[in-house]
Amino acid sequence: MIEIKKAFQNLSAEEFSQLLDSPVWISLAASYAGDGVVSEDEMAEAIRLAHLRVFTAPKSLRPFYELVDSQFEQRFTILDLRLPSDPSDVEIYLEQQLKRVYEIMLKLDPDVRSSLEESLESFYEHVFNSHKSFFQYFALPVLSSRLDKKAGHYKFSK
Repeated sequence: MIEIKKAFQNLSAEEFSQLLDSPVWISLAASYAGDGVVSEDEMAEAIRLAHLRVFTAPKSLRPFYELVDSQFEQRFTILDLRLPSDPSDVEIYLEQQLKRVYEIMLKLDPDVRSSLEESLESFYEHVFNSHKSFFQYFALPVLSSRLDKKAGHYKFSK
């Protein structure tokens, strides 16, 4: 397992703090992407997922997710409240935050960056899909397939 200090040694304290918020920004982007609001299901899934990543993330990222988990719910609420009130501005603001995260990730060791990119992309997909119902998944697989194709995925790379 990569020691957390070594894995993120090229980051300033401020950059590391911003990186710790990356799962929050990803969750907010996924929540707002579909309907422009954060549902209770989306928030609950994001919080649950942040906690699960402490145990399920690659071993090199588990100490990172322990820190994320310790502040996730509070940061989710704070950062959500800081979003612009105009829905069109929310998308632009979230995109700027995610670009900043990507720029910070470029300073990481390539292996750590790759693991973190995969983890955050998966995070986005889980939160985005959290509002889908049992009916969509099991009763209408064709419709669900179409919805998934339109959903898209957030990719960090340019």
